Amino acid sequence: MNIKQTIKSKKFRPIVDVAIFMILLLSFHFLYRFWANHLHFAPIADIANASRDALAGLLYKNSVWVLHHLTNYDFTFLPDKREIWYMPGRGYVSVHLACSGFKQMLQWAVLMIFFPGPWKHKLWFIPLGLVITHMVNIFRISGLSVVLIYTPQNWHFIHDNIYRPFFYVVMFLLWVWWVEKFRNKSREQSDDR
Repeated sequence: MNIKQTIKSKKFRPIVDVAIFMILLLSFHFLYRFWANHLHFAPIADIANASRDALAGLLYKNSVWVLHHLTNYDFTFLPDKREIWYMPGRGYVSVHLACSGFKQMLQWAVLMIFFPGPWKHKLWFIPLGLVITHMVNIFRISGLSVVLIYTPQNWHFIHDNIYRPFFYVVMFLLWVWWVEKFRNKSREQSDDR
């Protein structure tokens, strides 16, 4: 058996799929960082910044709604600065452009566009992933606001080491769902023919 046949065998399919996932995810991450730091093409940068700004505003409004309706805490909301304050500890969560989830949403869309699978399912699965990514971000901002109440000294640790990687855990679980329910089924159907 040659290398190409070994890679295509069912036994190694999960390893190859995870390798493709990691390559796409990491490639996008480094290309996005390079683009954000070095390339400032006016039309693209303007569209990206407007999208990030709109997403940050929506994220702020959704997080405020969650905190206002689902918690009993006394937060102060400053819409002009997109800040959520908890006064007793004098801490606040500020929703900046980098918090918007734009990178993660774009990363999800690029991952799904380039990862193999049937387009008839990608057309609804990509938007579903974008909505779930936004919901994860609402959970993150709301959660960080509650962290101000109980453990403000751990805010940075929780922000950097719990909530930020959580995006990628959810993205991975969505991707596993895609591979198991849609991609492998379409592959099996084509193998049966």
